[in-house]
Amino acid sequence: MVQVPLVSVNLSTVAIESFCYGIFFILTISATSLSLYKFRGNGPAGGNRSLFWQPMTYGTIGLFITITAHWICTIIRLFEAFVTFDQGSNPLAFYGDLSRITEVVKTGFLMASLILGDTMIIYRLWIVWNYSIYVIVFPLFSLLGLTVCGVGITYQFTQYVPGMDVFESEAGRWITSDCVFTLCTNLYSTSMISWKIWNVNHHAVVMRYSSQSLMSILGIVVESAAVYTAWTTFFFASYQSHSNLQFVAVDVWPCSAGIAFMLINVRVGLGWAQKANQDSFKSYNTSSRPFNSRGEIQQSGRDAFPMHPLAVSITQAIEFGRDTTDNEELRGEQFK
Repeated sequence: MVQVPLVSVNLSTVAIESFCYGIFFILTISATSLSLYKFRGNGPAGGNRSLFWQPMTYGTIGLFITITAHWICTIIRLFEAFVTFDQGSNPLAFYGDLSRITEVVKTGFLMASLILGDTMIIYRLWIVWNYSIYVIVFPLFSLLGLTVCGVGITYQFTQYVPGMDVFESEAGRWITSDCVFTLCTNLYSTSMISWKIWNVNHHAVVMRYSSQSLMSILGIVVESAAVYTAWTTFFFASYQSHSNLQFVAVDVWPCSAGIAFMLINVRVGLGWAQKANQDSFKSYNTSSRPFNSRGEIQQSGRDAFPMHPLAVSITQAIEFGRDTTDNEELRGEQFK
């Protein structure tokens, strides 16, 4: 197999990551603006305050910080390779040294982004499954494995010696495990969320409630997860084939996680799934309560079924005896 030149790959990485970061940046600003607009429209001062009590808000802020820092490190390394290191005369040696501080820090931000992204998908799974601890036991263990691998990869890069083969180094086992753990977390969580939505949809159809918006939510979740899963698979395949394309895949990896996360937030914020709160997520048993537009289960049962005005006509017959001689019967009045 023809190997792609290392310098060319890193130059391509700057362009591709910058483009993907631009998409992520626009999605983040859009999702934040829509959330602020929604909470302001819901009421007075308490609306803005309640926004900052949402775990998804902190997840958004955390992802924005780590992905932005990762992109900044990529730009800094570009200038170091072509300007400061050996006066820009030897970029190959610079990019070949994975123990440089900018590469180590960038790897740390990469792992932090993946951990945050997996944490958010587990949180969504927990909400959709009515706060069931048992459902999230497996992804919590895989998240723990991802965290350990992230620390291991970052440490191994500090021990890297120029000239070592990154594909055969100690970091290689950590990288492979890292891919397996994050794929397990996302595939499991997405499958369980999708199954839950499909199950609620099935009962909604049986009970003759509309399910169009509900299936739209299913599409949003699956499409967003497909973006991240596809890119993770691309990185895993390129790394296992010992191709330098893995440098492109690994540097764009945080942006793919951020884009997948923000796609759900933006589309929900635009109201594409808003009708699911009113029509589709109906309460069909005590363990399956309706969800709101953020994917959280409604705490009140009053809105599970739409109530319509009901006119009740009550007729009451009353008999009175005036005296013992005439036994006249009086009829009662009708009340509505």
